[in-house]
Amino acid sequence: MHTNNTLPRRFYNPVQKDYVTFLETSGESGGKRTHGLLEVAPGGQVNPHYHNTFSETFIVRSGTLRLQLGHSKLVLRAGEKAIVPTNTRHAWSNISKETLVCDVILEPGNRGFEKALQAGYGLATDGLMRPNGMPKSIWHLALLVELSETKIAGGISLMNGLFGLMAKIARKLGKHKDLEKYYQLY
Repeated sequence: MHTNNTLPRRFYNPVQKDYVTFLETSGESGGKRTHGLLEVAPGGQVNPHYHNTFSETFIVRSGTLRLQLGHSKLVLRAGEKAIVPTNTRHAWSNISKETLVCDVILEPGNRGFEKALQAGYGLATDGLMRPNGMPKSIWHLALLVELSETKIAGGISLMNGLFGLMAKIARKLGKHKDLEKYYQLY
């Protein structure tokens, strides 16, 4: 694994109270994978969504991960892993009273997802996120959804098409430039 130790690789989200550390970026792996280490506070969670272009593998190092995978609910503990195939609805949460530490591997790697994480954590650090973890700016939300290639699942999935349109408008308005300062790995 090639790493550039001169760049920050660990990012903190004060709203969600979690960290992500990039162990290997898409560029470093030649596009094969994005490998991150998540440290999630008790109660931390990500709502139902799916990705069209990459799978996600979760490998728990410590703590307990509850993973909704399609219609199944799994509970993973240290040493256990699960793979979320592309186009599969999933959500996850830390259901323990300790910090959840797990590897998350995207295959193939996804530079847009990497940028979206950096920008989202940067927005949170700058006070530009709501307590529910959503950006205060609808334009930033649309751009992050598009950049991360994330599709919302469930009752509000109709928003996916709207976010695509809103991201185009946001770029025309120059709102994408607000996020560029957060791309520290590039």
